[in-house]
Amino acid sequence: MTRNLRLPMVGLVIDPWHHPFNGTVVSTRRFTEALKDRFRFKILLTGESDHQDPNIDTIAFPTLSVPGVNHIINSMQAPLGLPRHHRLLEALASCDLLHIQYPFFLAKGAIRAAREVNIPIVSSFHVQPENIQRNLSLNHPRLTKWLYRLFVKHFYQASDQVIAPSLFAKSLLMTHGVTRPIDVISNGVTSPFFNIARETGTEDFKLLSVGRLAPEKQPMFLLRAIGHSKHRSKISLTLAGTGPQEQALRKTARDLNIKANIGRVSDQQLHALYRHADLFVQCSRVELEGMSAMEAMAAGCPVLLNQSATSALSELVTGPAAGFKDDNIHELSSKIDALIESPAARNQLIEPNKRFIQTRHHDHSVKQLADLYERLIPRSNLQKPAL
Repeated sequence: MTRNLRLPMVGLVIDPWHHPFNGTVVSTRRFTEALKDRFRFKILLTGESDHQDPNIDTIAFPTLSVPGVNHIINSMQAPLGLPRHHRLLEALASCDLLHIQYPFFLAKGAIRAAREVNIPIVSSFHVQPENIQRNLSLNHPRLTKWLYRLFVKHFYQASDQVIAPSLFAKSLLMTHGVTRPIDVISNGVTSPFFNIARETGTEDFKLLSVGRLAPEKQPMFLLRAIGHSKHRSKISLTLAGTGPQEQALRKTARDLNIKANIGRVSDQQLHALYRHADLFVQCSRVELEGMSAMEAMAAGCPVLLNQSATSALSELVTGPAAGFKDDNIHELSSKIDALIESPAARNQLIEPNKRFIQTRHHDHSVKQLADLYERLIPRSNLQKPAL
């Protein structure tokens, strides 16, 4: 009689697992769902354990508390876990591979434990030091270099394999000294976004931006650009997300007399926003790929993206009308006006966007990640008899 075979177990360090609006969490949840027939997952998280999915175990760790900084961590909905060595050893003893998604204290402890139980380690590049600095208002080049050295030493060089979500991200890692193998695997866009049926044509011009309401995403920059628009009165803006600037953004929108809906939306509401948006704008100065911009492109939205030197968004720009230079508020305002005035110019952006973003379909990324896992997990562990 043939014995049942146990699926290999992947340990995932992702502190804010219970915060599904976080882009890293969204991406991780999509991958675990897509791969649950090939791998089991053990989530190492901050907060309380959750056993709703039989293919996913969750191991909870206590939350880091830093007086004076807790309000920023809480507003970003990005709790950080404190490692407990014996608990990590126990959790990883049954794992065949460790995958770091969130590179902080819990991840550092998990890497140490993974070396002790002798399993391979993968680290994904999801967090730029610039993200941290801008939220703490500490934008100093020396601090940026120091943080990169810290991340490279303790996470990326300490791993057997590194994953970057874009060519820009891979180049950034190599520039800062990573010599470990780096595979480019996009976060990917799932099929439902490609299947959104567009419906536009109301009196208001519906402008959409999706992302954390935080300094590095520059939603305030977008509000001020709209404030300079000669078509401000007909623009209806949605800033979909949460973050520390939410209340300040609402006040600025009122002060500039901009019609704006600001705050969190459900997945169903997000799909409706992509369906009806006349234009999607992403002003992020720091972006390792740009998941919301890719979703908008897949949905058939014309997009206008910041071509910052510290962002991967430039990889997504398919033509001159679809990009603007960082810190040039008047260029952004004039490009918004030009696209409001020309439906034809907006329509010319749609098909190139959809063709390009097909190269980052989630199905392709899922295959890449599964192949990487199977390459790293010892072959004898891929088909272990179930106990």
